[in-house]
Amino acid sequence: MKIILPLLFPILLMCVHPSFAVRQGTATADIFIRHYERSEDFGRLALWHEAAAECLKRISIPMNEIAYDYYKQHGYEKWTARAKKEAREIQKQYQYHRTRAETARQKFSGEVCNPDTFALLNIERENISKFIAVWMPHYPNRFYEFGIYPTFFREQRAIAEREGDYVKALQLEADAAAMCAAQYEKIPIAYGHKKYEKHRDAYRRHASRLRYLAQQNPETLPLEADEGKRILDSIAMQTAPAPQKASRILQIVKSDARVKTLLAGQDDVYMYPSFQGFVWIVRFSNQSRGNLAIAIIDEKKAKMLDLF
Repeated sequence: MKIILPLLFPILLMCVHPSFAVRQGTATADIFIRHYERSEDFGRLALWHEAAAECLKRISIPMNEIAYDYYKQHGYEKWTARAKKEAREIQKQYQYHRTRAETARQKFSGEVCNPDTFALLNIERENISKFIAVWMPHYPNRFYEFGIYPTFFREQRAIAEREGDYVKALQLEADAAAMCAAQYEKIPIAYGHKKYEKHRDAYRRHASRLRYLAQQNPETLPLEADEGKRILDSIAMQTAPAPQKASRILQIVKSDARVKTLLAGQDDVYMYPSFQGFVWIVRFSNQSRGNLAIAIIDEKKAKMLDLF
């Protein structure tokens, strides 16, 4: 088995399809759902189905609404229809997790409960709060990397540039920056994460600057058109765990006998660690088979909690 350790957690899962991207927080919650389904821990299973629904409510729905309003306002009929379809899919998934949460809760209510059980549930609620706090700024922080920017704004701008319409190209970049600001406003800031107000304000200023430049009817595209991609780098905020922590997690994973057995005979295995607010998730993949496995690791206990 040859293991390759990437320097950064890749975003390629979310680059290709916006509708998948906006539900990635819920998809990650599904990992913990599978974990507690295995152990038939119905109390915590119910909480994680609720967490998946909460990610849809707090993140996916406002993101979809922001995009839908923009498409409709600017007459992009195909994209408006796509956003409406996506909204229906999100609502369907939301109801699914609410129903599954209730089913798990009913099974849990039939069990004999004790103070230790309720203490574990309270700890899990705290863990879920940390998990959701990680995912709330996830999409605006990566606005220019995946989702609506590369699949819509960048392509529309490329068309405008080929036609020599630099005013429209600047307007599109201004709209993108304004949308990024709206995502900060309606997701993390709306739920009390005030530290992201400076992010929102920076993108609003950038949008205003681009609109001003567009009014000058430029004959070439000014350098400011690409500054939106660099705004986040200029805002001093440590948002990712130190690389040393990720290396420690990978050491724990590679030393586990279950991982060695599962990946025996696999070539060029990539391991992607990501911190979820309270535990780490490591995804394994290679080119020949795609996704191979997922591990959940408790850093404090230096222990792998599950592998599937």
